Amino acid sequence: MAEQKIDATKLKHIAQLSRIGISDQEAEKYAGQMNSILDYMKILEEVNTEGVEMTLQVTNLKNITRPDFVETTVNPEVLLATSTLPKISGQIAVKAVIKEE
Repeated sequence: MAEQKIDATKLKHIAQLSRIGISDQEAEKYAGQMNSILDYMKILEEVNTEGVEMTLQVTNLKNITRPDFVETTVNPEVLLATSTLPKISGQIAVKAVIKEE
């Protein structure tokens, strides 16, 4: 596999695709950092992982969820009866808060 280095031009292109504005100076700095990261990944590729089980998470925590169910706790008519505001079609009428100008 041919060694590919990230130069400032490639990094600026990636930044443009990501809609991130960076200066030429920042592109040079980040290109160097990106190449350091890629060099480190090459070191990790040399580690023999044959026979090592994949680690998805280390805490052994399980996602505990409950089943969803619909539960009616209060009758809507009882709630409507508690309001002193006028009711229209089974709903409480309130003053408009947002007005078109």
